[in-house]
Amino acid sequence: MQRRFKDYLIISLKGLAMGAADAVPGVSGGTIAFISGIYEELINSISNINASLIKTLFSKGIKPFWQQLNGNFLLSLLAGIMVSFMSVMRLAKYLLENHPVLIWSFFFGLIVASIFFVGKQIQKWNIPVIISLIAGAFIAFYITTLPASTIMIILGFYLLQEL
Repeated sequence: MQRRFKDYLIISLKGLAMGAADAVPGVSGGTIAFISGIYEELINSISNINASLIKTLFSKGIKPFWQQLNGNFLLSLLAGIMVSFMSVMRLAKYLLENHPVLIWSFFFGLIVASIFFVGKQIQKWNIPVIISLIAGAFIAFYITTLPASTIMIILGFYLLQEL
């Protein structure tokens, strides 16, 4: 796929959104990648990082290595994620300390928007989908009733899984 500079700028903007989502509780960068239509390419690019990629580097050189890595895509996306993550974390900290109602309203809005966009991706609503939705809602609600220490353990497992 041949991309122009504008395409990589858009990918960086999607990275900005992913970084912002990773900086706030309740929304994941993966959800934003899914909503923005780059999830599959991201997963494919990450899965290309293996021993074959290293062999390509040493046997064919840097250009085939970079192409197999999908380096321009990953670099654009990671640049956006890092810039956003760093800046949004500072902003979120300030808002949590000085305007907690506003920041929690913003988080809630992001979660509702994520639910809406992910729901639009469902092609056909049937009994298994509805059961999954109800089970997911129940689990999400149950997590809110857990003590903070238990939630930190769950969050730790989640973060390890994201890496």
